[in-house]
Amino acid sequence: MLAAPSPLQDISPIESRAPGTIKSTSSKRLIVNADDLGLSRGITDGIFLSHLKGIVTSASLMVNQPATEYAVKCLRDDVRSLDVGIHLNLCQGRPVLPPKSVPSLVGENGCFLAPQVIARKLMSWQASTKEIEAEFCAQIDRMLSYGLTPSHADSHHRFHIYPAAAVVFGRAIRSRGIFRARSAKKRTWPDPGLGAAHAGSFYRRVAVKAYNHVLQSALFQGLKAPDAGVALHPRFRGRLDRLADAWCFAIENMPPGTYEIWCHPGFREKGFSQSDALYLQREVELAMLTDSRLSAAIRRAGINLVNFQAL
Repeated sequence: MLAAPSPLQDISPIESRAPGTIKSTSSKRLIVNADDLGLSRGITDGIFLSHLKGIVTSASLMVNQPATEYAVKCLRDDVRSLDVGIHLNLCQGRPVLPPKSVPSLVGENGCFLAPQVIARKLMSWQASTKEIEAEFCAQIDRMLSYGLTPSHADSHHRFHIYPAAAVVFGRAIRSRGIFRARSAKKRTWPDPGLGAAHAGSFYRRVAVKAYNHVLQSALFQGLKAPDAGVALHPRFRGRLDRLADAWCFAIENMPPGTYEIWCHPGFREKGFSQSDALYLQREVELAMLTDSRLSAAIRRAGINLVNFQAL
């Protein structure tokens, strides 16, 4: 049950703001992508509202979740203006393939291993690349079976950039005709340097920055991607109460180029949110993305809102 009535009841897609109408000649372009479409009904409605009444220009669909079919129906009937990619998933729910086909990715209950477990397996090459590629392809095929063609590909928890998944990610999506993807690189500005877009020690930040650059230029070569993902400035890190300030700061200081900032808006939902680590952030982001403050900041900065199809 949603904590609020469905936002789709009184909103027509005709009311939505088409991407790119803020400033059509700008050298600054921003994709605002909402992850986790289909994860729950409350999250799905929050994403749709953030598009129809806010600044979200695209979203990424999870195809193996409780609200996947609800999201697909809404995309067909009510929210046709939303650009949609696929949110490849290796750590939540059951795989699309039979669990016995992907034994290195699942537990005894047939569900994907927990995020922290699969992260270790992807880093240490203990997860089968053959199984990962097959599951990625199966998830894309399921989205295609709904009559939806993904505009781009990314992943839940950004696991597509972890070593064992990264080596097959590009091959899997290309095999299904997807040639746009989330950038492996991240940037923050004003840039204090030393890998400040990443968390952790100095050595970790520098290593992660170097790894992501190599990944983007080698394994993801030939894929169209934003110049980088937007990382919020370190001064705001961990400050949910200053999230809107962090976004405005990033928008005001954004240099020329095409960037993506991802988000996770959603309504609180009984039976789901109690176990969702992001439920407070989702509510804050939903309010922020539909408030006029961000759209005003985008106009002042001369930024053109676009989606992945503009790449």
